[in-house]
Amino acid sequence: MTEATAHRVRPAGDPLRRALELLGDQWTLLILQSLFLRFRRYEELRLRLGISPTALSGRLRDMVDAGVLVRTPYRDARRTRHEYRLTGRGLDLWPLLISIWAWEREWVEGRRAVLPTLIHLDCELATSAPLGCASCERRVDARDVRARRLDDTGVVEATASKRFRRKDAESLAGDPLMFFPDTMELLGDRWSTGVVVSALLGARHFSEFERELGIGPSVLSGRLSRLVDVGVLRTGIAKTRTDAHDYRLTAKGLAFFPALAFIAEWSRGFEVPGQEPDITLEHVDCGNRLKPILLCDHCWRPLLRDRVRFGGPVQLPSPPR
Repeated sequence: MTEATAHRVRPAGDPLRRALELLGDQWTLLILQSLFLRFRRYEELRLRLGISPTALSGRLRDMVDAGVLVRTPYRDARRTRHEYRLTGRGLDLWPLLISIWAWEREWVEGRRAVLPTLIHLDCELATSAPLGCASCERRVDARDVRARRLDDTGVVEATASKRFRRKDAESLAGDPLMFFPDTMELLGDRWSTGVVVSALLGARHFSEFERELGIGPSVLSGRLSRLVDVGVLRTGIAKTRTDAHDYRLTAKGLAFFPALAFIAEWSRGFEVPGQEPDITLEHVDCGNRLKPILLCDHCWRPLLRDRVRFGGPVQLPSPPR
């Protein structure tokens, strides 16, 4: 993905940062997954996820404030309670969850054996749900996209600030449907997210990442090393006087682009009238702004939420009636 920069004043609001702050958190993603499986009530969510009441209440509040969920009253045997239902904005996040599933299943060792398959009901075949362009309905990857940035400031303002705690990960590790280890290395840490976004925008050298992120050298070294360890970045010999190495996205790193593309598209819902997005993605082949969709890699039709189902190897939990 190449970059073209427009020198303009960044407006207030930072839609991409707001989207990443909300979605760059494994609890939020797991709550979303549960809601799509129709676990809607507070106690159902708490028991399924094993999440603390404080953490669950905070995430639900943030999701309501962001317009992802709406609280709906219902009556039990004793009193009126509330359940949480996805709004239109919330339903629009379905492709993001599918792209995370597809990336983990394809690129994370051992995940293909335990994650369910996705069946496209139109052709009745299992699909890997590749990214497509809504304008031309052709398959797209990171190399087919040009990014136009609103200004030449760094990407630090468009990175998430939450970190999934190790003990949280350990409590979920036994359930493959609620554990996304490599995804959270990329989305669950603001600096790691910033490094990946910077690399997609063309940063290669240590000094370039420092300038983009405003990050201390020791912190940056740690994040680069972790991303190399999980196979998202690879190192080479730098061709500059100031840098010993360069860092380039591997095939695994480039393959995470669909998730970021869906987040960038979804973040446009936070824009105010007249506001331009921080980063605009253009599909080079057709010349249109990239409006990401999911395609079936057999019949090449767009995937619709009500025209797919999950199958083996793992049986999905049955939602409450």
